[in-house]
Amino acid sequence: MRAFIDTSSLFKKYVDEQGADTFDALLLSVSEIIISPITLLEVNSIIERRLREKTLDTVDAAWIEKEFMQDLKFYGVVEFNENLNSECIRVIRKYQMKVLNGIQLSSAIVAQPDVFIVSDKQLYNTAVKELKRVEFVG
Repeated sequence: MRAFIDTSSLFKKYVDEQGADTFDALLLSVSEIIISPITLLEVNSIIERRLREKTLDTVDAAWIEKEFMQDLKFYGVVEFNENLNSECIRVIRKYQMKVLNGIQLSSAIVAQPDVFIVSDKQLYNTAVKELKRVEFVG
């Protein structure tokens, strides 16, 4: 199964947090992971925020970064091009979305996955209007 995974959900692959067990169970049936072109940026932002908040130590942060960069070689990354740009503008205008959520949703639409795995409730509520199968992993 081809899965488009938003950044917050994908981060659950590297840390034990709410929804990680549900996410891990879904991953068992996934043969291809697709991510947005901003996922690398968002992962780094999450790591830095958690270091600042002291919910992640430097050893774990380094491990997550290393593992993610190794895994990135195997992920399909949606290309940031005119097609994605147009789709993003469409969903932002239609649903009054924030830009980053708009990029995530439009990337999923362009990728045409079998499932969109998401952790953001607002993004989930919008995604179910656009995609056939959306799984919320909180």
